Amino acid sequence: MKSRLYALRFSPSAIFFTVILLTLTCSSTAQSRASYLPDPKLTPGEAVTVKKEDVCEADRRNLSKGGISMDMKRRVFDRYGIRGDSPVAYDVEHLIPPGLGGSNSINNLWPQPVIGDWNHAMKDRLERRLHKMVCRGVLDLKTAQQELVSDWTKAYKKYVGDPAQ
Repeated sequence: MKSRLYALRFSPSAIFFTVILLTLTCSSTAQSRASYLPDPKLTPGEAVTVKKEDVCEADRRNLSKGGISMDMKRRVFDRYGIRGDSPVAYDVEHLIPPGLGGSNSINNLWPQPVIGDWNHAMKDRLERRLHKMVCRGVLDLKTAQQELVSDWTKAYKKYVGDPAQ
């Protein structure tokens, strides 16, 4: 019985795109798990000295952004080793938001994914919820800050709800 060998031929571009797709799939899966939380060594969180009254009486719109300069954003990306086109996938975020007394120090900033399971829109929702709770006297300001520093995704599940349900 004769065995037949069939040679599969792929164009160089098909091989190239397959390799790129596999590389992106593998790296994005590994990165997505790690990138939704800041590295605590690089971003331990930092707050300014404020009282609940300061946070609650201030204009929320003025506190929410915190005015991060482009130079500071570049420094944050450099600190996290993000180069080239990668920054478009991230938003430089405050770990403790200005609306809860967070500073603009590099120790309070990190690159958060724009898309994915735990993205910046979800963290913004949590920040608004915590701000309301602090101002209503339901949650202490220091506790709200610590919840964000320890693991904002756990705080999200605790105060907003589990997004998987």
